[in-house]
Amino acid sequence: MSSDTDVTQDLRPLVTEWLLAEGWQLAERSHQDATWLLEARDSAHRVLLVGQKRSRMDQVLIEATVGISPEHREGLTGLTPAARQDLAWDLRFRLLQLGLEFNGVQEPLERISLGQRIYRDGLSKDAFLQRVSLVRNGILAVIWTVARQLNAVAPVAETGELGIN
Repeated sequence: MSSDTDVTQDLRPLVTEWLLAEGWQLAERSHQDATWLLEARDSAHRVLLVGQKRSRMDQVLIEATVGISPEHREGLTGLTPAARQDLAWDLRFRLLQLGLEFNGVQEPLERISLGQRIYRDGLSKDAFLQRVSLVRNGILAVIWTVARQLNAVAPVAETGELGIN
């Protein structure tokens, strides 16, 4: 049986190789709760965090944070309370349909965290990259749902806050 250190040392290179092969730009990051943490940026500058928590060595986390821009937060405050509530429900159901874990879909809508986890015993290139795609699609779902509500054409959010849930 391998030790916890062995588990982290063989997963990081594998995950790194898979992300690089798909064109992601990677940067090492640190977080007090993480054994290792990578910031992965795609060609459209969407940012994911991929890593392992010290307390959960049997899984790899794939997370993103979507921060609603101040201009669009202001636009959201101009909506009726019913329209804001409808937007929150639309976001919740859309993220549930994608199969994502999430938090932050509440008023005021400022920052939404999205995530997926994959356990070591199910880790394959296909399964991992499918989950990466789910989280990236979640970013788009949040941005596009808010933009549609505001009839906005410009990006409504930024991604890439460091943190693991």
